[in-house]
Amino acid sequence: MLKTKYCFAYIMIVSVLLSCKKSETFDVTGNKQVKFFTNNTASGNAPDNSISYSVVNIPDVAGNGLVNLSTNLPAAIKFPVFATKPVSQDVVIGAELDNSFISKYNSAHGTSYAAFPAGILNTAGLTAHMVSGNTSSADSVTIQTNSALANSMTEKAYMAPIRLTTVSNEGAGVITDNSTSQIVYIVANVELRRIKYLATTADVMGTLVSPRTAWTATFNPVPTTVGSILDGSTTTFSRWAASPGILDVNMQVTKNVTGIRLYTTTSTTLIPTQVEVYLSNDGINYDFIGAPLRANLTFATNYNYILFYKAIPAKYIRLKLSYSTSTNTQNLRVTEFDVYAN
Repeated sequence: MLKTKYCFAYIMIVSVLLSCKKSETFDVTGNKQVKFFTNNTASGNAPDNSISYSVVNIPDVAGNGLVNLSTNLPAAIKFPVFATKPVSQDVVIGAELDNSFISKYNSAHGTSYAAFPAGILNTAGLTAHMVSGNTSSADSVTIQTNSALANSMTEKAYMAPIRLTTVSNEGAGVITDNSTSQIVYIVANVELRRIKYLATTADVMGTLVSPRTAWTATFNPVPTTVGSILDGSTTTFSRWAASPGILDVNMQVTKNVTGIRLYTTTSTTLIPTQVEVYLSNDGINYDFIGAPLRANLTFATNYNYILFYKAIPAKYIRLKLSYSTSTNTQNLRVTEFDVYAN
C-alpha cells in the first residue's frame, strides 16, 4: 500500500515537472519572437493606422487648371516603427510604397481613393533604425513631399500605402503579419473650392442680371408666407416654417454665373447658418458647387455675397438654406435673390 502511494506521488511530480518544462519552452520561444509594426492614430473616418492631410484647390482664373489655395502637407511625412519586445541588436527596418493596397482598401470599404500623382511623394529608400534594447525606432520612416504639385490633385481623396517590408538582421525579428499594423496609409483629402470665402463687393465679377421678370422661383417645402423674391423689393419675402428650405430658380436662359447676392434678413444672427449651392443646365442634373457656412460669407448692407472664383455656365440655380432654431419672424426667409454673370 505504501509503495503504491509513493509510486502515485512520483508519477504526479514527474507530470508536473514535465508540464512546467513544456510551458517554459513555449514562453522562451515566445520571448524570442520580436515583431515590428507601426501604430498611428487615425482621425475622423480615415483608415486605421493612417496619417491624413488636406488640400484646397481653386479654379485657375487665367487658365483651365487649378491653383493650390492651401495645404497642411508638410515638407516631410514621418512615422516611427515599434517592436513588440526590446531588440537584441541594432536593426534597420525597410518600407516601400505599395499601391496595390489602394484597390484592396477601396473594395473592402466602398471608398474611391486614388494613387498620389507622380512627384508629390518621394518614397525611395524608406528606412527606420532601431537601437539594441529599444522598442521604438531612433528615427522615423521619412517621406519627402513636394507640395508645389498639390494643384495636380484633381480627385477627392488620395492614398499612399507604405508597407513595412524588410529587416536587416533576421535574428532581430520579423515584420508583423497583421496588415493593419504593417501598413501606414498616407491620405490626402482634396477640396475643389469654387466659392470664394468672405468675398466682398470688391471681388464681384460681372454685373447683376436684369431684368428678372421671366425668372421663376419655387420652394420646398411650400412656404408658410409667400412673397416675391425677384421683384427688387426688400419688403416682400417668402418664409418657411422649418429648416432647411430649398429654393430653385429658373433663369430661362443659360448665364455665365459668377455669383449670387442673397438678401434674407437684416440681422447677422438670423442669416442662414449654411448655404449649399447647386447649378444645372437642364434642371435635372445638378452640380454641387459648395456649401459655405455663415462664418465663410460676408454680410454687408443686409446682403450675403456668394461669389465664385470663375464663371460657371448655368440656367438653373438651387440653394439649400439652413437656419438657426430662432422663432424670430425674420428667421427662415428669403427676401431677394440676385445673380451676377458676365
